[in-house]
Amino acid sequence: MGAALSLATRAPRVIGNPETINGARFFDSRSGRRPAGNDKNYKSSVGLRRMRLMSLALAIALLAGGGAFAMDFKPYGRGAFGQLTKAHAGRPLIVHFWSVTCPPCLVELPQWAKIAAEKKGFDIVFVNTDSDEDRARAQARLEKVGLSSADHYGFADDFVEKLYFEADSAWRGELPFTALVAPDGGVVTVTGAVDDPLIVQWLEKRVAK
Repeated sequence: MGAALSLATRAPRVIGNPETINGARFFDSRSGRRPAGNDKNYKSSVGLRRMRLMSLALAIALLAGGGAFAMDFKPYGRGAFGQLTKAHAGRPLIVHFWSVTCPPCLVELPQWAKIAAEKKGFDIVFVNTDSDEDRARAQARLEKVGLSSADHYGFADDFVEKLYFEADSAWRGELPFTALVAPDGGVVTVTGAVDDPLIVQWLEKRVAK
């Protein structure tokens, strides 16, 4: 891939002395002669070709980098909360909603990472409530605390009030927000930090240490 980028971004080879009393001119790289015609048109043509080559190189670089760094945020739309509880039926499930624009969410992410790494016997899903424009920032935060391999979803519906309502009819979008789902489907929701007594007690009761 490195060779491809090098070839794509290399400037056209110039043979001969391009200096004239009117300024720099390009020459034909194959014959050593500048093609006949208007100087202005010729320079425009060369400039356009170089721009195309640089654009191609940039596209190749983006494709090469995207596969290495992209995190899988599965779409979280209407009906997603019910689908998650059904998919994890029979096991304790934590669905944690967070955002990069929520300072408390960012402060406690390392604690969630520790819980996910040290405790067994439950499933945990992280739902990022940011827009697509902030998803890269969310990814960077998750990678920083060691949560890049966890199960992640991202809001994918503009009707966010409906998404709130499906998780808890009283929820209005306050963060951090956590839904604690029992194996039998019972749901307890908490608006607040990870060390909230309800979260601590729920974990102590249902999760094997």
